[in-house]
Amino acid sequence: MTDLDFMARAIELAKKGRLKVQPNPMVGCVIVKNKKIIGEGWHHEYGKDHAEINAIKNCKKKYGVKKAFQLLAGSSVYVNLEPCSIEKNTPPCSNALIEYQIKRLFCGTLDPNPKINGRGIKLLKKAGIKTSVGLLKEECKELNRIFFTNQKKFRPYIILKSAQSLDGKIALQSGESNWITSLESRKNSHHIRSRVKGILIGRATAEQDNPSLSVRLTRNDLGLSVGETIIQPAKIILGSLKKSKKVSNIFSKNAKIIIASSQQVKKSKNVEYLEYKKKNFLEDFLKDLLDRNISSILVEGGQKTLNTFIVNNLFDELVLYTAPIFLGKGSTDALKVNAPDAIKNSMKLKMVKLERFKDDIKTTYYNENL
Repeated sequence: MTDLDFMARAIELAKKGRLKVQPNPMVGCVIVKNKKIIGEGWHHEYGKDHAEINAIKNCKKKYGVKKAFQLLAGSSVYVNLEPCSIEKNTPPCSNALIEYQIKRLFCGTLDPNPKINGRGIKLLKKAGIKTSVGLLKEECKELNRIFFTNQKKFRPYIILKSAQSLDGKIALQSGESNWITSLESRKNSHHIRSRVKGILIGRATAEQDNPSLSVRLTRNDLGLSVGETIIQPAKIILGSLKKSKKVSNIFSKNAKIIIASSQQVKKSKNVEYLEYKKKNFLEDFLKDLLDRNISSILVEGGQKTLNTFIVNNLFDELVLYTAPIFLGKGSTDALKVNAPDAIKNSMKLKMVKLERFKDDIKTTYYNENL
Protein backbone atom coordinates (compact mmCIF):
# COMPACT_ATOMS: atom_id res chain seq x y z
CA MET A 1 0.00 0.00 0.00
CA THR A 2 1.12 3.57 -0.74
CA ASP A 3 0.84 6.79 1.26
CA LEU A 4 -2.27 7.63 -0.80
CA ASP A 5 -3.83 4.29 0.11
CA PHE A 6 -3.25 4.83 3.81
CA MET A 7 -4.77 8.34 3.68
CA ALA A 8 -7.73 7.03 1.69
CA ARG A 9 -8.27 4.48 4.44
CA ALA A 10 -8.17 7.24 7.06
CA ILE A 11 -10.88 9.12 5.13
CA GLU A 12 -13.08 6.00 4.97
CA LEU A 13 -12.68 5.49 8.71
CA ALA A 14 -13.55 9.14 9.37
CA LYS A 15 -16.91 8.73 7.58
CA LYS A 16 -18.00 6.23 10.24
CA GLY A 17 -18.52 9.16 12.63
CA ARG A 18 -20.81 11.08 10.25
CA LEU A 19 -23.94 10.86 12.41
CA LYS A 20 -22.50 11.60 15.84
CA VAL A 21 -19.42 13.84 15.84
CA GLN A 22 -20.85 17.26 15.03
CA PRO A 23 -19.96 19.99 15.87
CA ASN A 24 -16.56 18.27 15.77
CA PRO A 25 -15.06 17.24 12.41
CA MET A 26 -14.97 13.69 11.07
CA VAL A 27 -11.46 12.32 11.55
CA GLY A 28 -9.87 8.95 10.82
CA CYS A 29 -6.38 7.77 11.71
CA VAL A 30 -4.15 4.97 10.40
CA ILE A 31 -0.85 4.01 12.07
CA VAL A 32 1.71 2.22 9.89
CA LYS A 33 4.99 0.43 10.65
CA ASN A 34 7.08 -1.19 7.89
CA LYS A 35 4.23 -0.60 5.40
CA LYS A 36 1.79 -2.56 7.57
CA ILE A 37 -1.21 -1.09 9.43
CA ILE A 38 -0.66 -1.64 13.15
CA GLY A 39 -3.57 0.46 14.42
CA GLU A 40 -6.53 2.44 13.14
CA GLY A 41 -9.44 4.39 14.57
CA TRP A 42 -11.87 7.24 14.09
CA HIS A 43 -13.68 9.86 16.14
CA HIS A 44 -16.88 8.06 17.17
CA GLU A 45 -18.88 10.71 19.00
CA TYR A 46 -18.67 14.34 20.09
CA GLY A 47 -16.94 14.63 23.46
CA LYS A 48 -15.32 11.20 23.20
CA ASP A 49 -11.75 10.14 22.24
CA HIS A 50 -10.36 11.51 19.00
CA ALA A 51 -9.23 9.35 16.08
CA GLU A 52 -5.54 9.30 17.02
CA ILE A 53 -6.25 8.06 20.55
CA ASN A 54 -8.60 5.37 19.26
CA ALA A 55 -5.97 4.22 16.75
CA ILE A 56 -3.37 3.94 19.54
CA LYS A 57 -5.87 1.97 21.68
CA ASN A 58 -6.55 -0.29 18.69
CA CYS A 59 -2.82 -1.01 18.40
CA LYS A 60 -2.62 -1.89 22.10
CA LYS A 61 -5.63 -4.18 21.80
CA LYS A 62 -4.11 -6.03 18.83
CA TYR A 63 -0.57 -6.44 20.14
CA GLY A 64 -0.70 -5.88 23.88
CA VAL A 65 0.56 -2.77 25.67
CA LYS A 66 4.27 -3.67 25.76
CA LYS A 67 4.51 -4.71 22.10
CA ALA A 68 2.38 -1.72 21.05
CA PHE A 69 4.84 0.71 22.66
CA GLN A 70 7.64 -0.85 20.62
CA LEU A 71 5.65 -0.76 17.38
CA LEU A 72 4.36 2.79 17.81
CA ALA A 73 7.86 4.18 18.29
CA GLY A 74 9.14 5.08 14.82
CA SER A 75 5.78 4.54 13.12
CA SER A 76 3.97 6.76 10.60
CA VAL A 77 0.54 8.27 11.24
CA TYR A 78 -1.98 9.17 8.52
CA VAL A 79 -4.80 11.50 9.58
CA ASN A 80 -7.15 13.57 7.42
CA LEU A 81 -7.09 16.61 9.74
CA GLU A 82 -4.33 18.21 11.77
CA PRO A 83 -4.03 16.66 15.26
CA CYS A 84 -5.54 18.92 17.92
CA SER A 85 -3.17 20.87 20.17
CA ILE A 86 -5.59 22.32 22.73
CA GLU A 87 -7.49 20.64 25.55
CA LYS A 88 -11.28 20.87 25.46
CA ASN A 89 -13.31 17.71 26.00
CA THR A 90 -10.23 15.52 25.53
CA PRO A 91 -6.43 15.90 25.96
CA PRO A 92 -4.45 17.18 22.92
CA CYS A 93 -3.71 14.45 20.37
CA SER A 94 -0.39 16.10 19.46
CA ASN A 95 0.91 15.30 22.94
CA ALA A 96 -0.04 11.64 22.55
CA LEU A 97 1.81 11.34 19.23
CA ILE A 98 4.90 12.88 20.81
CA GLU A 99 4.63 10.62 23.87
CA TYR A 100 4.52 7.45 21.74
CA GLN A 101 7.50 8.66 19.67
CA ILE A 102 5.78 8.70 16.30
CA LYS A 103 8.38 9.23 13.59
CA ARG A 104 6.28 10.78 10.81
CA LEU A 105 2.86 12.39 10.35
CA PHE A 106 0.92 12.64 7.08
CA CYS A 107 -1.90 15.15 7.43
CA GLY A 108 -4.57 15.92 4.82
CA THR A 109 -5.38 19.50 5.86
CA LEU A 110 -4.63 21.95 8.61
CA ASP A 111 -7.39 22.56 11.15
CA PRO A 112 -9.32 25.74 10.13
CA ASN A 113 -9.95 26.57 13.80
CA PRO A 114 -7.81 29.70 14.34
CA LYS A 115 -6.88 28.42 17.82
CA ILE A 116 -5.33 25.30 16.29
CA ASN A 117 -4.44 26.14 12.67
CA GLY A 118 -0.82 24.99 12.24
CA ARG A 119 -0.18 24.87 15.99
CA GLY A 120 -0.33 21.08 16.20
CA ILE A 121 2.09 20.74 13.28
CA LYS A 122 4.54 23.14 14.93
CA LEU A 123 4.48 21.15 18.17
CA LEU A 124 5.16 17.90 16.31
CA LYS A 125 8.01 19.44 14.31
CA LYS A 126 9.54 20.84 17.46
CA ALA A 127 9.47 17.32 18.94
CA GLY A 128 11.40 15.99 15.92
CA ILE A 129 8.47 14.39 14.11
CA LYS A 130 8.58 14.77 10.33
CA THR A 131 5.34 16.23 9.01
CA SER A 132 3.77 16.34 5.57
CA VAL A 133 0.57 18.35 4.95
CA GLY A 134 -1.66 18.15 1.87
CA LEU A 135 -2.00 14.45 1.03
CA LEU A 136 -5.45 14.05 -0.61
CA LYS A 137 -6.13 17.64 0.47
CA GLU A 138 -9.28 18.22 -1.61
CA GLU A 139 -10.88 14.95 -0.49
CA CYS A 140 -10.10 15.79 3.13
CA LYS A 141 -11.62 19.28 2.84
CA GLU A 142 -14.73 17.91 1.11
CA LEU A 143 -15.21 15.40 3.93
CA ASN A 144 -15.49 18.19 6.49
CA ARG A 145 -17.33 20.92 4.56
CA ILE A 146 -19.57 21.48 7.59
CA PHE A 147 -16.67 21.98 10.01
CA PHE A 148 -14.73 24.24 7.65
CA THR A 149 -17.84 26.41 7.14
CA ASN A 150 -18.42 26.67 10.89
CA GLN A 151 -14.85 27.79 11.52
CA LYS A 152 -14.51 30.21 8.59
CA LYS A 153 -18.00 31.74 8.39
CA PHE A 154 -18.96 31.50 12.07
CA ARG A 155 -22.38 30.05 11.25
CA PRO A 156 -23.92 26.63 10.63
CA TYR A 157 -23.52 24.84 7.31
CA ILE A 158 -26.81 25.46 5.48
CA ILE A 159 -28.53 23.08 3.06
CA LEU A 160 -31.62 24.32 1.21
CA LYS A 161 -33.98 21.55 0.11
CA SER A 162 -37.06 21.57 -2.06
CA ALA A 163 -39.25 19.02 -3.86
CA GLN A 164 -40.70 20.38 -7.08
CA SER A 165 -42.50 19.53 -10.30
CA LEU A 166 -40.92 19.75 -13.75
CA ASP A 167 -42.30 23.28 -14.08
CA GLY A 168 -40.75 24.32 -10.77
CA LYS A 169 -43.87 24.23 -8.57
CA ILE A 170 -44.13 23.04 -4.97
CA ALA A 171 -47.90 23.12 -4.38
CA LEU A 172 -51.22 23.58 -6.11
CA GLN A 173 -53.10 26.87 -5.74
CA SER A 174 -55.23 25.16 -3.08
CA GLY A 175 -52.09 24.49 -1.03
CA GLU A 176 -52.04 20.74 -1.68
CA SER A 177 -48.49 19.41 -1.90
CA ASN A 178 -48.57 15.79 -0.62
CA TRP A 179 -46.84 14.08 -2.28
CA ILE A 180 -44.99 15.59 -5.24
CA THR A 181 -42.04 13.21 -5.13
CA SER A 182 -41.81 9.44 -4.67
CA LEU A 183 -41.44 7.46 -1.45
CA GLU A 184 -37.82 6.72 -2.43
CA SER A 185 -37.04 10.44 -2.68
CA ARG A 186 -38.67 11.17 0.65
CA LYS A 187 -36.69 8.38 2.29
CA ASN A 188 -33.49 9.83 0.87
CA SER A 189 -34.38 13.25 2.28
CA HIS A 190 -34.55 11.64 5.73
CA HIS A 191 -30.96 10.51 5.27
CA ILE A 192 -30.08 14.20 4.86
CA ARG A 193 -32.07 14.97 8.02
CA SER A 194 -30.07 12.36 9.94
CA ARG A 195 -26.80 14.15 9.10
CA VAL A 196 -27.76 17.65 10.25
CA LYS A 197 -28.16 19.14 13.72
CA GLY A 198 -31.30 21.10 12.94
CA ILE A 199 -34.25 21.33 10.53
CA LEU A 200 -35.56 24.83 9.85
CA ILE A 201 -38.93 25.98 8.50
CA GLY A 202 -40.92 29.21 8.59
CA ARG A 203 -43.95 29.84 10.80
CA ALA A 204 -46.37 29.66 7.84
CA THR A 205 -45.15 26.21 6.81
CA ALA A 206 -45.36 25.03 10.41
CA GLU A 207 -49.00 26.12 10.74
CA GLN A 208 -50.08 24.95 7.31
CA ASP A 209 -48.39 21.51 7.21
CA ASN A 210 -47.97 20.65 10.93
CA PRO A 211 -44.81 18.63 10.12
CA SER A 212 -43.00 16.36 12.58
CA LEU A 213 -39.52 17.50 11.45
CA SER A 214 -37.97 14.23 12.59
CA VAL A 215 -35.85 11.44 11.13
CA ARG A 216 -38.23 8.59 10.32
CA LEU A 217 -35.71 5.89 9.46
CA THR A 218 -34.69 2.73 11.28
CA ARG A 219 -31.26 2.04 12.80
CA ASN A 220 -30.74 -0.44 9.98
CA ASP A 221 -31.51 2.26 7.38
CA LEU A 222 -28.84 4.46 8.93
CA GLY A 223 -26.26 1.70 9.40
CA LEU A 224 -26.36 1.91 13.19
CA SER A 225 -25.59 -1.10 15.36
CA VAL A 226 -27.87 -2.56 18.02
CA GLY A 227 -27.96 -0.26 21.03
CA GLU A 228 -27.06 2.88 19.11
CA THR A 229 -29.73 5.54 19.16
CA ILE A 230 -30.93 7.82 16.37
CA ILE A 231 -30.12 11.42 17.23
CA GLN A 232 -33.05 13.63 16.25
CA PRO A 233 -32.19 17.10 14.94
CA ALA A 234 -33.46 20.21 16.67
CA LYS A 235 -36.64 21.75 15.26
CA ILE A 236 -36.01 25.38 14.29
CA ILE A 237 -38.79 27.83 13.44
CA LEU A 238 -38.42 31.28 11.87
CA GLY A 239 -41.21 33.45 13.22
CA SER A 240 -43.35 33.59 16.36
CA LEU A 241 -44.99 30.24 17.01
CA LYS A 242 -47.02 29.13 20.03
CA LYS A 243 -48.30 25.71 21.00
CA SER A 244 -51.63 24.87 19.39
CA LYS A 245 -53.43 22.02 17.64
CA LYS A 246 -52.21 23.47 14.36
CA VAL A 247 -48.61 22.58 15.24
CA SER A 248 -49.09 19.61 17.56
CA ASN A 249 -46.57 17.42 15.70
CA ILE A 250 -43.76 19.94 16.13
CA PHE A 251 -44.24 20.08 19.90
CA SER A 252 -44.56 16.31 20.33
CA LYS A 253 -42.06 13.77 21.74
CA ASN A 254 -40.11 16.27 23.88
CA ALA A 255 -38.03 17.36 20.90
CA LYS A 256 -35.57 20.25 21.20
CA ILE A 257 -37.23 23.31 19.65
CA ILE A 258 -35.66 26.71 18.93
CA ILE A 259 -37.87 29.57 17.77
CA ALA A 260 -36.66 32.93 16.46
CA SER A 261 -39.23 35.42 17.67
CA SER A 262 -39.69 39.17 17.31
CA GLN A 263 -41.77 39.27 20.50
CA GLN A 264 -41.28 38.08 24.05
CA VAL A 265 -42.89 34.70 24.65
CA LYS A 266 -43.32 32.76 27.87
CA LYS A 267 -40.73 29.99 27.99
CA SER A 268 -41.89 26.36 28.07
CA LYS A 269 -40.26 22.94 28.44
CA ASN A 270 -37.89 21.92 25.61
CA VAL A 271 -38.59 25.20 23.78
CA GLU A 272 -36.08 28.05 23.55
CA TYR A 273 -37.28 31.39 22.24
CA LEU A 274 -34.63 33.71 20.85
CA GLU A 275 -35.94 37.26 20.70
CA TYR A 276 -34.65 39.77 18.14
CA LYS A 277 -35.56 43.45 17.92
CA LYS A 278 -34.35 44.23 14.40
CA LYS A 279 -36.27 43.19 11.28
CA ASN A 280 -33.51 41.28 9.46
CA PHE A 281 -32.07 39.10 12.22
CA LEU A 282 -31.17 36.00 10.18
CA GLU A 283 -27.38 36.35 10.46
CA ASP A 284 -27.58 36.97 14.21
CA PHE A 285 -29.90 33.98 14.59
CA LEU A 286 -27.51 31.70 12.70
CA LYS A 287 -24.61 32.78 14.90
CA ASP A 288 -26.69 32.07 18.00
CA LEU A 289 -27.54 28.62 16.63
CA LEU A 290 -23.85 27.80 16.13
CA ASP A 291 -23.19 28.94 19.71
CA ARG A 292 -25.68 26.21 20.70
CA ASN A 293 -23.71 23.58 18.73
CA ILE A 294 -26.23 23.59 15.85
CA SER A 295 -23.43 23.20 13.30
CA SER A 296 -25.59 22.25 10.28
CA ILE A 297 -29.14 23.08 9.20
CA LEU A 298 -31.49 21.65 6.62
CA VAL A 299 -33.89 24.37 5.47
CA GLU A 300 -37.18 22.81 4.39
CA GLY A 301 -39.34 25.91 4.44
CA GLY A 302 -41.68 27.15 1.77
CA GLN A 303 -40.99 29.67 -0.96
CA LYS A 304 -40.63 32.67 1.37
CA THR A 305 -38.14 31.00 3.72
CA LEU A 306 -36.02 29.54 0.91
CA ASN A 307 -35.97 32.91 -0.87
CA THR A 308 -34.83 34.64 2.32
CA PHE A 309 -31.74 32.45 2.53
CA ILE A 310 -30.99 32.80 -1.20
CA VAL A 311 -31.42 36.59 -1.29
CA ASN A 312 -29.11 36.95 1.70
CA ASN A 313 -26.64 34.45 0.16
CA LEU A 314 -26.76 32.41 3.34
CA PHE A 315 -26.54 28.86 2.07
CA ASP A 316 -23.82 26.39 1.12
CA GLU A 317 -25.77 23.68 -0.66
CA LEU A 318 -29.02 23.39 -2.61
CA VAL A 319 -30.79 20.03 -3.05
CA LEU A 320 -33.68 19.78 -5.53
CA TYR A 321 -35.87 16.71 -5.96
CA THR A 322 -37.70 17.04 -9.29
CA ALA A 323 -40.72 14.83 -10.01
CA PRO A 324 -41.89 14.06 -13.59
CA ILE A 325 -45.17 15.96 -13.24
CA PHE A 326 -46.57 19.38 -14.17
CA LEU A 327 -48.57 21.40 -11.64
CA GLY A 328 -49.33 24.21 -14.06
CA LYS A 329 -50.26 27.86 -14.01
CA GLY A 330 -51.40 29.29 -10.69
CA SER A 331 -49.49 26.74 -8.62
CA THR A 332 -46.85 27.94 -6.13
CA ASP A 333 -43.32 28.40 -7.46
CA ALA A 334 -40.52 26.65 -5.57
CA LEU A 335 -38.37 29.78 -5.78
CA LYS A 336 -39.18 33.38 -6.67
CA VAL A 337 -36.12 35.59 -6.48
CA ASN A 338 -35.72 38.93 -8.20
CA ALA A 339 -34.13 38.93 -11.65
CA PRO A 340 -30.56 40.26 -12.01
CA ASP A 341 -29.91 43.33 -14.16
CA ALA A 342 -27.85 41.14 -16.53
CA ILE A 343 -27.29 37.40 -17.01
CA LYS A 344 -23.59 37.82 -16.22
CA ASN A 345 -24.58 39.09 -12.77
CA SER A 346 -26.82 36.14 -11.94
CA MET A 347 -25.98 33.78 -9.07
CA LYS A 348 -24.47 30.61 -10.52
CA LEU A 349 -24.23 27.35 -8.57
CA LYS A 350 -21.97 24.36 -9.15
CA MET A 351 -23.72 21.05 -9.79
CA VAL A 352 -21.84 18.34 -7.90
CA LYS A 353 -24.16 15.33 -7.96
CA LEU A 354 -27.04 13.88 -9.94
CA GLU A 355 -29.05 10.92 -8.56
CA ARG A 356 -32.22 9.08 -9.49
CA PHE A 357 -34.87 7.82 -7.09
CA LYS A 358 -37.49 5.91 -9.05
CA ASP A 359 -38.62 8.51 -11.62
CA ASP A 360 -37.43 11.54 -9.62
CA ILE A 361 -34.13 13.34 -10.18
CA LYS A 362 -32.16 14.66 -7.24
CA THR A 363 -29.68 17.42 -8.07
CA THR A 364 -27.14 18.71 -5.55
CA TYR A 365 -25.49 22.09 -6.03
CA TYR A 366 -22.76 23.91 -4.12
CA ASN A 367 -22.88 27.68 -3.65
CA GLU A 368 -19.48 29.10 -4.56
CA ASN A 369 -20.64 32.74 -4.45
CA LEU A 370 -19.72 33.08 -0.77
